Amino acid sequence: MNSEKQNNHAFASNVNRLGNMRTMILCVLFTCLASCKEKEDVRLNFALEQAGANRAELERVLHHYRNDSLKLEAARFLIRNMPGHGGYEDCRLDSVKAVMKASVDANIGGYLPDSEWKRKWLSFDYKSLSIQLDIKCISAGYLIENIDQSFKVWEECPWSKDYSFDDFCEWILPYRIADEPLENWKKEYYDRYKPLLDSLYTGDDMVEAVNLLARHFKRTNLFVLTTEYCMPHLGAGFLSEYLVGTCREITDHAVYVFRALGFPVGIDKYLYSPSNQHDHVWNVLKDSDGGFIPFWYMDSSDFVVKRGVTDGRKKGKVYRNTFAAHYGRTAPLSGLFSRDVTAEYFGENEFKVKVDKKGEDNTVLLGMFTPFKYVPVDVAPLRFGKARVNNIEPGVIFQPLVYEDGKQKPAGYPFMVENGEVRYFRPHVSQTTTARIRRKYPLRQYLYGYMAAMTGARIEASNDKYFRNKELLYCITDSPRIHMNLYYPSVPRPYRYVRFTPPPQAHPTDDWRAEVAELAFFDSIDSQAHLTAKAVYGGAPVDGNPAYGIDKACDGDWLTFYYSAAGGDSIVFDLQRAGVIKKILFVPRNDDNFITPGNRYELVYQNGVNGWKTLGEQVAATNELVYENIPVGALLWLRNLTRGKEEQVFYVENGEQKFVGYE
Repeated sequence: MNSEKQNNHAFASNVNRLGNMRTMILCVLFTCLASCKEKEDVRLNFALEQAGANRAELERVLHHYRNDSLKLEAARFLIRNMPGHGGYEDCRLDSVKAVMKASVDANIGGYLPDSEWKRKWLSFDYKSLSIQLDIKCISAGYLIENIDQSFKVWEECPWSKDYSFDDFCEWILPYRIADEPLENWKKEYYDRYKPLLDSLYTGDDMVEAVNLLARHFKRTNLFVLTTEYCMPHLGAGFLSEYLVGTCREITDHAVYVFRALGFPVGIDKYLYSPSNQHDHVWNVLKDSDGGFIPFWYMDSSDFVVKRGVTDGRKKGKVYRNTFAAHYGRTAPLSGLFSRDVTAEYFGENEFKVKVDKKGEDNTVLLGMFTPFKYVPVDVAPLRFGKARVNNIEPGVIFQPLVYEDGKQKPAGYPFMVENGEVRYFRPHVSQTTTARIRRKYPLRQYLYGYMAAMTGARIEASNDKYFRNKELLYCITDSPRIHMNLYYPSVPRPYRYVRFTPPPQAHPTDDWRAEVAELAFFDSIDSQAHLTAKAVYGGAPVDGNPAYGIDKACDGDWLTFYYSAAGGDSIVFDLQRAGVIKKILFVPRNDDNFITPGNRYELVYQNGVNGWKTLGEQVAATNELVYENIPVGALLWLRNLTRGKEEQVFYVENGEQKFVGYE
């Protein structure tokens, strides 16, 4: 009882010190503590027990704040949620980081030429290392410095009034993001970026302040994209000097910057998207009106931080990284430190989906298609043969799944939500339709842009390799719409050299660079064997990277391509001997997911618990396949049995294939 009176006295002292805004926070906090105290005490005691020999350090922190109830509760929040948090620290990680640093230092693009040193660390996988748990090693001094610095920025920034103490604990207070090294980063980032913020903005609109900072980073941060290295989160210290990695590193850097300045910025993610066939992360700002604004400051579009704007990718399910642990049914899928926030993006919804099989725990998984296996993104409880599906994105195809003998098995027909109703893809084998199939994967808008950018390019011939005398073979006047583009010159004279030049710049700021996946030349219209051609000279490849060198324009691989560093750079081919060119094959930069003559394909349809059923194989003779035996209502998958890995499910409507959720 005396202890409770002392706590009440401490609360009253803090109320007088912090003023009206803190009064509201403390009153709400006191009420919450009274109702949740027993449960939270259990979690706090569990954490202290898990600390083992490090328990004394954690108790020092609690004792340090014994007379400051708000900071004491912040310390309790960190400690009770600390089990499970940890990071990797190993000299081998430093070696990989040294390679990554060298790739940044090499040039702006970050390409580092191949070397024994680079190859050694490309094969390194950090998952072989042991993780150092915070609860076992974190010091009292570290936690106290983190808590004090977090309160400093919270108390001084004008937008602190826009979020609660609970928000502060989750969005500002945490000392780490994931499994990065344990570092004292908040003061360093505050000292570095607070003067920049003051120079850009002095008002109290939190969204505008974040927007201006994000725009500044977009203009000034030379981010180096690389997916070569298997590494844990790189950490605040490394990213403050070397911004290299994937989307994850951009979002991590933003969290370090904005949280150090008192902005409630976190990280959202999806586990898989049919739009790009992999996972993704981005930042999110907790708005003053209670909403959330997603952003990614290196986005190529014009917006940075703007209400009501999204990246347009299909997400299916969205999860938010948290410091607090969440023990819900999706924790095995999304991680212990994350929670489902799909409703914030697409509104709350609930649907009862018919299934024909149930898992051992009376649930089913919701999977998203990949060519290799389904990726589970949610768990739905079952009742009376129906799965209760909550908060999913409309227009995304899900497959109910169960595990049997350690393998994924369909539990029903695939479905998606359309116009507020569940649409099942149930094949009617007695009713068939015909379709002309032209792709195995949707043509994304940006890829079409790459192809269309070559409109206006010129293909010229000469017997002088420096083209002092030349003749036009063909000018690409129509935008390429497929990968295989055949042109038929009407030039009767024999030539040895051919030059490809990208379209001229309409404006000095245009950046028309050559992007050529393949150029082949034939001395007969009917010939399938092209002339021997060698790329002999041209503009330097982008970033000096030989992966985009001139040889990639005639290597027979339509996924590799020459990509010039400068606008207007051309490429010259030597045909070894002079000859009359009757046919030209031009393949622009593309994804090679069109139908390719000579490749073997198989069309299959999904038949509920019976899995995928074949509709037959075909060797393509042209740029399209015709199937006349497609069951009405079926979900389809076209497999290229010859090459490639990007494939996506679709359905047929009015004889045309329809991919879901794409431009």
